Amino acid sequence: MNLNRFFDFIKIKKEEIESFEEFLILSGFGLNFSENIVKIYKKGGIKDVKNYLLDILNGSEKDLRIDDISTYLFTGVNGGGKTTSIAKLGNFFKEKGDKVLFIQGDTFRTGANEQLKIWGDRTGIEVFLGKRGDDPGSVIFDGLSYAKNRGYTKIFIDTAGRLSSKKNLMEELKKIKKVIEKNFENVTETILVLDSTEGENLYSQVDKFKEAVDITGFFITKIDSTIKPGIMIPIYEKYKIPFLYISFGEDLKSFEKFDKEKFVDLIFSPF
Repeated sequence: MNLNRFFDFIKIKKEEIESFEEFLILSGFGLNFSENIVKIYKKGGIKDVKNYLLDILNGSEKDLRIDDISTYLFTGVNGGGKTTSIAKLGNFFKEKGDKVLFIQGDTFRTGANEQLKIWGDRTGIEVFLGKRGDDPGSVIFDGLSYAKNRGYTKIFIDTAGRLSSKKNLMEELKKIKKVIEKNFENVTETILVLDSTEGENLYSQVDKFKEAVDITGFFITKIDSTIKPGIMIPIYEKYKIPFLYISFGEDLKSFEKFDKEKFVDLIFSPF
């Protein structure tokens, strides 16, 4: 046996493994999770890696719950894409024939009313607005009363983007949900919008929002702007909260239902 060729093979194999591990870390899997995947890659290659991740993602796909009258509460951090996600989903239901209302529960941020109103104008969907500085719970209560009296069937509630470290804002979110459920039907879905470019910061966000309210599903945004979508797989493994949709771009139709096989293929498209 030619020992030089043998050692060349070992060197190439080592470089390949190191390159694959670097790819995993850059893709957002994190160091510990990446080490586990590398062990599987060494034994069975990329096919076994994909099967391993698909097993982890069992139960991660969820259809949006739809009632005759549905109330969807959106929450998340500043700049994560809540308002755009509401516009996309609201437009989807409007095109199916539903009577849709947007309620702006963000009464603090300058320009919040205007931003949702722009999306309302683009989609032809009515927007219920309070005044800046109003109590968010009161605005949402009035908006839901308005919706109930006028026969709206799909109601989307925007809330202030809140840093997960701000305890007072998290308490406000709890209050908003209690106001809804005390005076109206239970919230159909409480959706946490996750900006996929945030990487491992998403762990602390999910922890804090999950403490405040019962999150029923994730809406993943900015998939087209990240090199690290892999973070979503260890996020699901830890929290077991399903994914509803992934979003890619500003166009109203640039989102789709989460599909675990397509998502894994997206991550490993270079292989």
